[in-house]
Amino acid sequence: MQKKQKSLTAEQSRHIYKIGDVAELLDTTPRTLRFYEEQGMLTPFRSERGTRLYSQDDIARLRVIQHLVRLDVPLRTVRELASARPDSHTGDEASHKVFELLNELRLDVERKKRECEDAQEQISAALQLVEQCFGCRKKPAFNNCKGCPVAEQTGRSRLFHLIWDQNRTGE
Repeated sequence: MQKKQKSLTAEQSRHIYKIGDVAELLDTTPRTLRFYEEQGMLTPFRSERGTRLYSQDDIARLRVIQHLVRLDVPLRTVRELASARPDSHTGDEASHKVFELLNELRLDVERKKRECEDAQEQISAALQLVEQCFGCRKKPAFNNCKGCPVAEQTGRSRLFHLIWDQNRTGE
């Protein structure tokens, strides 16, 4: 299947960028930009010699892709969002596809938001406890902390399963 070539308008041709310039601007690599193209997430213009040329619209699209990727949105979802309209036969079909994809994305982001809020609570609780250890002269080991009010409250944050030393017998 052959890809459609995009043509530059006169306005767009004044503001075009080569792949290396776009990669530097977006703090990524040319390989990543080519990967997004291979995945069907964007189609840059091509010069007569095949050089990829990016417009301001392409850069804006790439910024959205990068933002979604940083939010751990699956590439499959980003690809589906990018191709839902062009792959549809009617506006009705496209709008239903896009609506469904956006609704799934919204639900996923809401779930991640709840997870982040929980993590913030756990971190805050751990910070409050750890701060109470400022100035402690004892070696930070389970046996040295017996009877310490902080040690008795470590259950306030699940993070203490990671940061508090494990209870090892015989040491």
